[in-house]
Amino acid sequence: MNNYAIFPLSAAILNILLVFFILKQGGNKKLNRSFAMLCISISIWNFGYLLLYISNSRDFALFSRQINFLGAVFAPSTFLYFVLILTNNITKRTSIISFSAFSFSVILFLANFRGFTTYDVIQYSWGYLPKAGKTGFIFTSLFLIYVLYAHFLLFGSLKKSSGVKHNQLKYVLFAAIVGFGGGITNFLVVHGGYKIAMYPIGNASALLWQGIIAYAIYKHHLMDINVVIKRGAVYAILSLGILFPSGLLIFFAQWYFFGLTNSFFSLLTFSTLVLASLVILKVKPDIEEYIERKLFRGKFEYKKALRELTEIIVSFLDEKELFKKAGTIFTKDLGAEKVSFFMLDKEKRAYTLRTSQSVPGSKVLKEISRDDPFFKWLKEKSGTVVKEELEQLGDDDTIKPIVSRLQSLEAEVCIPFLARDDLIGFINLGNKRSGAMYSHEDLELLEHVGTQASVALENARLYQEMERTQILMRRSDRLSSLGSLTANLAHELRNPMATIKTFLDLFPERYKDKEFRSDFLKLTNSEVDRINALVTELLNFARPTPPEFRKEDVNAVIDETLNLVAVEAKKRDITVDTNLQTVLPLARLDKNQIKQVLLNIFLNAVEAISAHGTITVTSRSIRKKDTAYVQVEITDTGKGIAKKQLDSIFDPFFTTKEKGVGLGLSISHQIIQEHHGILEVASKPKKGTTFSISIPSAD
Repeated sequence: MNNYAIFPLSAAILNILLVFFILKQGGNKKLNRSFAMLCISISIWNFGYLLLYISNSRDFALFSRQINFLGAVFAPSTFLYFVLILTNNITKRTSIISFSAFSFSVILFLANFRGFTTYDVIQYSWGYLPKAGKTGFIFTSLFLIYVLYAHFLLFGSLKKSSGVKHNQLKYVLFAAIVGFGGGITNFLVVHGGYKIAMYPIGNASALLWQGIIAYAIYKHHLMDINVVIKRGAVYAILSLGILFPSGLLIFFAQWYFFGLTNSFFSLLTFSTLVLASLVILKVKPDIEEYIERKLFRGKFEYKKALRELTEIIVSFLDEKELFKKAGTIFTKDLGAEKVSFFMLDKEKRAYTLRTSQSVPGSKVLKEISRDDPFFKWLKEKSGTVVKEELEQLGDDDTIKPIVSRLQSLEAEVCIPFLARDDLIGFINLGNKRSGAMYSHEDLELLEHVGTQASVALENARLYQEMERTQILMRRSDRLSSLGSLTANLAHELRNPMATIKTFLDLFPERYKDKEFRSDFLKLTNSEVDRINALVTELLNFARPTPPEFRKEDVNAVIDETLNLVAVEAKKRDITVDTNLQTVLPLARLDKNQIKQVLLNIFLNAVEAISAHGTITVTSRSIRKKDTAYVQVEITDTGKGIAKKQLDSIFDPFFTTKEKGVGLGLSISHQIIQEHHGILEVASKPKKGTTFSISIPSAD
């Protein structure tokens, strides 16, 4: 092969590889697609030079001239289009310029078939090169105009940019100057350069262009890509380590067997090898899956089941549901006769049976002490254990107790769960129903499942602990609110009790007075109903019930909650104004939890006002981002919240109160999030605060 062809060959191949990577990482992005178009043009241009350099006849060189020109004529238009998108300069004017560039490219390419742009070829020591035709200067002029305009846009955007974008544009501009600067030397040869016989360096500069662009992708995430170079390095190593030696082998095999070499045949064979390798890498997973599905269906289903199990392990945080799903897959899909799950109970200091399938109840061990030597051995083993392999060790005294324990667990295979160097549980699998052994591949896959399950179960445990902590926090906050209400409710209860006592004191003297009996009896009954309502509200609020989402009237929830703070507001001479929308959609919510949120905000408002102020409660239906909400807005005329504290008020244990614990608003925020709602706050110091609670409508 002509040594001068190395540069265009390398540039053509690497550009095509770059196209694959760019489209693989973001083929749906316009920027990536435009860059791929540019790379394809440069690759065709280099491929044309490759054919010109290895041409053995003038006729083949004339054909190669057309391929070379196809890449050259579309290079400026694709480069301009790429720059317009990169610099966000897509306007009506620039779109017209870009369209005209593509139009001229098409016209000039068609004109080249008539010999207007390049009409002949000239042979040099390094190979053939095109010779410019009558309109060759038009192409050169348009090439320079569009390329220089694109450079002008790049330079202008570079001056205005900063940060990552600035670095990206800097490298693209530098690469463009190197690439197109070297490419201009090719024009010098085409336009009469045969008198100078200067080797064009444009193909070598194309390699530098690729190197600079690749560095920008790797270092500065050009086109939002940060893994292309890693994959590109793998393909480059494969190319250098396999493809190029294969190409040399093809070349020398021709010389050895036939006594001569043909450059075109060598290139064709090598290109076929490159394309075949790319195709094989692409379709290899699909071919493997097809063969496994058709010829090894059992193995395919087995792997499929384990993949499903892995997905279940990753997605489930509920331990019981995880065991149930995993047990079904082990028995139904993997063919295990029996399955049992044991987990560590730290309080009992024992491993307890959580669930089992196909194991007779009378034979199931419910609990095994943590101090059992089996668990120390299993922890040290830290991998999947097979009973039959242990039995083959014969009379080893240290193994006999282990085998005995596995027999008592009816386990052929035991998969440990290790987290933080601690054995948190294990799975026992019985023999396969088919009678087949667990293969080496089976054990590797099961060990992988055990590793993932360990992480998932530890996450499930932490999640459960977090839920318990949240329940305790909510209960603590609820009790704190009750403490604030108790004294006021006691005062509220004294009034009806005084009325009832007065009636009982006067009744012996005036029981014959019909009017007295009638009026006081009605009054007493109403006061008893009032006491009963207050106590019921208090008990409902204090009772720690699990969340129950139902369709509720938000206005009714507001009224019930306001009853709990009415006494304290009256005591401090605080006016409570309500502006509730008459026809309000129902909302899906947990009534007690929302009452807790409202009560927290009401009490905060009362404390913020201290005395002689107003609390305004408004309800309305709103729409945000195509979602219907029921909104409650609570505005007070209190002291407000400092701007620097607004970002922290929903943080746990953050409080501005002298005696506060800082849980109320944090829990309120969490409750609203669990309702898929929005809790917002706005405040101005010394003017007041507004809390907005938006809960999705149930309609």
